[in-house]
Amino acid sequence: MDVEKINSSIDRHALKDTRKKLPAWELRDEVCKKVTDSRVVLLSGETGCGKSTQVPQFLLDANPNARILVAQPRQIAAKSLAMRVKSERGRGNDSDVGFHVPYERRNQNMARLTFCTTSMLRKKLFSDPELKGVTHIVFDEVHERDKLADFSLIFIRDLMRRRPDMRLILMSATLQLDTFANYFSDDVFKTSKVHIPGRTYPVTQLHLDEIVKTLWKIPGLRKWLGPGILSAGLMMDEKEWKRTIFGSERTGG
Repeated sequence: MDVEKINSSIDRHALKDTRKKLPAWELRDEVCKKVTDSRVVLLSGETGCGKSTQVPQFLLDANPNARILVAQPRQIAAKSLAMRVKSERGRGNDSDVGFHVPYERRNQNMARLTFCTTSMLRKKLFSDPELKGVTHIVFDEVHERDKLADFSLIFIRDLMRRRPDMRLILMSATLQLDTFANYFSDDVFKTSKVHIPGRTYPVTQLHLDEIVKTLWKIPGLRKWLGPGILSAGLMMDEKEWKRTIFGSERTGG
């Protein structure tokens, strides 16, 4: 896998600046090296690091002969990720991307990068047990294990013994590394691990008494400010207080 091809190809993509800001972009060299040297890569990454959209594109751009299947546990995730990747690559560079979900498919035969559900992956394994032409399989959100995912991993592990050219990447925000490392512990798989850190966003802390003047200007929010603020300076019983507060709210006072 040639990392330089990733660096050169991104200049043609529509959202290149957005992609370069993601934490996954900084680790493209390590990801490609691990995939080249190991047959099974366990990749963990915090939510928002870009692993679901960027790692498949790294594989696609670094290897012109790659044909990649990305399995997602849910139909909406497979479709939305495929559309996102297509928009990132822009017109003229998105013909390699497609998806295959129940009752709907897009550009499946021509695509080199196909997002699919685990059910469609199982269906493909039944119709083509050797997955001819497929070079990389990416299991995203692999911690959401169900019968379909477990069956597929059992099948794929046996398939990889017959297909030394195939690579498997297991990804998750909360990947159970030890569980999957033990499952693919044979020397034939040469399992390795990669972690993509997340990124933090600035958080401003404000207390209610700092913004109460602003909230009071919105009549619909006044009753939620609490009795301590609403009754300030009012000497009356509870019923009269409620009539005063909610009556002024209705009149806009």
